[in-house]
Amino acid sequence: MAPIASTIPPHVVREHVLRLCELMRESEVAAVLLFDRANMLAFAGTSHGPWDRLTCGAVTRDGQVLVVCPEFERPAVAGAEAIATIHTWREHEDAYARLAEALRSAGVRGGVLGYDGRVWLESYERFRDACAFLTPRPAGALLREVRVCKSRAEQALLRAAQERGVRVFEALAPLMRPGARECDLHTAVAERMRAEGLSVDPMIQSGPNAAVPHNATGTRGLEAGDLVVVDSTVIVDGYYSDLTRTFAIGSAGAISPRARRAYRAVRDAQRAAIAAARPGVACETLDAIARRVIAEAGFGEHFTHRLGHGLGIECHEPPYLVGGNREPLRAGMYVTIEPGVYVPGEFGVRIEDDVLITENGCQVLSSALATDLSPELD
Repeated sequence: MAPIASTIPPHVVREHVLRLCELMRESEVAAVLLFDRANMLAFAGTSHGPWDRLTCGAVTRDGQVLVVCPEFERPAVAGAEAIATIHTWREHEDAYARLAEALRSAGVRGGVLGYDGRVWLESYERFRDACAFLTPRPAGALLREVRVCKSRAEQALLRAAQERGVRVFEALAPLMRPGARECDLHTAVAERMRAEGLSVDPMIQSGPNAAVPHNATGTRGLEAGDLVVVDSTVIVDGYYSDLTRTFAIGSAGAISPRARRAYRAVRDAQRAAIAAARPGVACETLDAIARRVIAEAGFGEHFTHRLGHGLGIECHEPPYLVGGNREPLRAGMYVTIEPGVYVPGEFGVRIEDDVLITENGCQVLSSALATDLSPELD
């Protein structure tokens, strides 16, 4: 699972809380509990979450934000203090009784207690029993509604992440030559980005290694004729960029005609999906558009994953561009569009860009990064 940041800007958290409160009033929910780390980050300002001890957040209908955590872990949630009131419990105390006390102290003494969708069954049973004065109800849909469309403030952070994400590929391009090992390329670009204040962990897969999506970076040396798939994420102020490009090693004559056809099919599929992306278009429709282009090129069976996913404080979050998802795109949604072709034992191709759905269409926020970084494939 991709990591998430420890904090995001407080003004963004406050936006989330205000919007959640509106939805809570409409749904007659008195408070919402936060167990998932991403929801903790979005609504309480800290991604510190539960391990074997209870740490959770809560948002009340009137906009109070609470964090309940072990006393000795208070420093770990200090980033939330700009947003939340922190309630601690000691090792010998009942953490869930402390949670109930915290809710009562915030004026929550009856009504519906919402909770997010990622909670252990044991935790659910214990907070349900401790908060018997409240009626538990799943509230994941409310939290999702707040997070799925990005505000202008969030869009500014996403643009900043894109600017930094492009730098990874600019640093890698000159290193793509026969003999370089995947792991050496990884080390070189990670060190360079670290000098610029970024921590990156790109996936670099060459030749047959690239035929397995999300394969680990290995020790294989690049060879003439290889395609090299590089998938890199960058987090800036808590928000992700997620980009992928495919490089060719050696001269145009070294690249097999089949690999070149696959690359062009993936590129054309991505262009077709981006051209169709606008409010009202179903997520599954974009997936189908890209899939049809790749199938017509003869590689349909080798496009083995969904077209894309939402992007924000998590690398993978709703909405998902996949068959069967009829959810319509809306302005403010931010998604990856990343078709791919993977031929076992031979090569892989993937091109990924990050796309903001606008009122009248879409904008590729990663447009500063050229699609074709290897003219040998054109």
